[in-house]
Amino acid sequence: MISYDQAKRIESRYGSPFYIFDEAAFRKNYDRITAAFGSRYRRFILAYSYKTNYIPYLCKIIKRKGGWAEVVSRLEYDLALKVGQNPKKIIFNGPVKRCEDIALALRNGSIVNLDSWYEVDSVARYAKSNPDKKVKIGLRINIVLSGRGGSSHIQENLQTGRFGFSCDAENISKLASALAENNVVVNALHGHTSTAGRSTWCYRVITETLCNIAAKHFPKSVEYVDIGGGIYGHIPPEMRWTKTPSFDDYARVVCDVLKDNAWVQQKKPYLVLEPGVAMVANTLSFVTKVIGTKEIQGKAFVTVDGSAFNTKPTFHKINLPYKIIKNTPTGKRENYSIVGSTCMEKDYLLTDIIGAKPQIGDYIRIDNVGAYTVVLSPPFINPAPAVLVKHSKKYKAVRKKQSLDNMFSNYSFE
Repeated sequence: MISYDQAKRIESRYGSPFYIFDEAAFRKNYDRITAAFGSRYRRFILAYSYKTNYIPYLCKIIKRKGGWAEVVSRLEYDLALKVGQNPKKIIFNGPVKRCEDIALALRNGSIVNLDSWYEVDSVARYAKSNPDKKVKIGLRINIVLSGRGGSSHIQENLQTGRFGFSCDAENISKLASALAENNVVVNALHGHTSTAGRSTWCYRVITETLCNIAAKHFPKSVEYVDIGGGIYGHIPPEMRWTKTPSFDDYARVVCDVLKDNAWVQQKKPYLVLEPGVAMVANTLSFVTKVIGTKEIQGKAFVTVDGSAFNTKPTFHKINLPYKIIKNTPTGKRENYSIVGSTCMEKDYLLTDIIGAKPQIGDYIRIDNVGAYTVVLSPPFINPAPAVLVKHSKKYKAVRKKQSLDNMFSNYSFE
C-alpha cells in the first residue's frame, strides 16, 4: 500500500501513527452488498451502521450513493443530519432514546424502532400532542435463536438477548393494542441480533420471524422488514480461520424466505440490511513507527508509537494482517512481538511473529482495522491519530491528529 519513503513523508506532515482509508474498497463493499441483495429482491435498502465507524467522510459516501443511515444515539442522529443525510433515510435504533430524541425523529419522518415499553410511553405522549397526525413507528423484536438441543446462537452464547420486545404472540398483541389506542401504527419491524457465528441460518430465522409477525399482527401497515446487520464481510486469507458466508450466501437465504412468504408477495415491503463490519473492516489500515527493541528473559519485543487500542480495542488475541515496512531488508529471523505505547501489560498489537525483526525507524502497517477502532479508541495516554485518504497521488486528512487543545476543550482549567 505504501513504501517506506511514503510513510516517512506522511509522518513528517501528519505525525505517527496514522490511519489510511481505502475509499475504493469501501465503495466496492457497498456495491457488492447491494448487488447481492438487490438482484434478488428489488426493494432493498442498505442502511450503514454509523456506530461501526462514523468518520463523516465515510458517512457522506453512503449518502451520495443513495444509502441510508442507521444510528443508535442522538449524537449519531445529529451527525447524519450534519453530513446532509435525508432524515427520511435515517433509521433510529438503540436501547436508550430520550423522549425529545424520539419526538425530533418522528417530526423529521425518520424510522424510529422502539426497543422497550418506556419508549412506547414517549411515543404515546408525542401522539397525544399531535392528535391530527398519524404517527408511524417501528418495533425491535427480540429474536429467539436457539438451535438443536436449545443451544444459543446469540453473542457470547447468551441464552436470552436483552434488546427489543418479546416475540410471543400475546406480548405483540398487547403492544399492538396499546399503540393503536394512541393513533400509532407500526410501519417497520427490526430484528438485529448479535449472533455468535453470523451464520446464514440466523438470518433465515430473523427474516422468517419478522415476516410472520408482520403477517399476523400488522399485515396492512408494515412497510419495512429490517433484518439488522452483523453479516461477515471480506475476510483476509491470513485471518480465514473457517469458511464464512459470502454476501450472495446471505442474500440467497434471506430472499428465498421473502419469495416463499405470502404476505411479502402481496405487500412487497422494503428489505433493510444494516451492515457495519462488512462495509468498513477491510477499508482502514493503521501505520505505526518502531520506537525501540528489547529482549527480556529470552523474549523479543518491538515497541511502536501506536497501541492495540488503535487496532483491536477489544484486545482479542488474533494477529491481524500486517506488513513490515523496512528501511533496509536486513535482519535475522527470530520470534518477536509488537507492543504498544501505553502502560498496560496487555498492549500487544501482534504476537509471536517469526521473521526479520524490525529496527528503530521502520514502520508496521496493520490492516483490517476499520470496524470499531476509531469509535472505541479512547484518548488514553496519546492523542487520536490522523485518518488519511489517498486522492490522486497525494494523501489528505479526513481527520486531523488530535491536539492538546481539542482534547481538553471541554475541561475547565480554573
